[in-house]
Amino acid sequence: MMIQNEIKIKSIRFNSMRRLVIILHGYGNAGKDYIKHVNEDYANKIDDAIFLLPDAPKPCETWTGNQWFPLDLENMNCEDIRKGIESALPLITRYIENKSAEYKCDEICLIGISQGAIMALQMIYHLNISKIVAYCGMFLQRDNVIPVTTPDVLLIHSKNDKIIPFTYATKAKNDLCALGLSVELKTYMNTGHKVSQDGWRYGAEMLNRRW
Repeated sequence: MMIQNEIKIKSIRFNSMRRLVIILHGYGNAGKDYIKHVNEDYANKIDDAIFLLPDAPKPCETWTGNQWFPLDLENMNCEDIRKGIESALPLITRYIENKSAEYKCDEICLIGISQGAIMALQMIYHLNISKIVAYCGMFLQRDNVIPVTTPDVLLIHSKNDKIIPFTYATKAKNDLCALGLSVELKTYMNTGHKVSQDGWRYGAEMLNRRW
């Protein structure tokens, strides 16, 4: 079971929420770590939404905080990440399905940070998602598998990221575009493996676009 942190934004539709926005945190973090950014950078720009910030259920093996799957930051390889994705997919998929049924929102959006971005982008193969904002992540394409949804995607990545190098961002853009998705890549310099203030702003602007 995942712990849930919840932020409700005033609805303009008779107490119903139009948008369900789920934030998947990074390795060694927790949902509550991003409440400040959601309140300051997202919530005041987006009306008629509910933001959910679940905590991954497993304690991080090497840092404090939680993890969606085990990860060796010193020796990351795609095969181990694929195995980790498969182990985490059932829980995250079920969580999104349950919350979608509970809140009956018109649209589901995902925000992922680092390891959470890896998981968010995988949801194109499993659920009907409207938009994805992926910070500092990567996309591992599945051979001979067609996405069930083609959301608008915003990738945000620093060019000097030492944990997940910037080359993964350009590869993600190319691979996702090849699958028929509309993808935008925003880059920034010298912030390493973290989200800049501009990055939070870009994400909020993207979610609020064309609603």
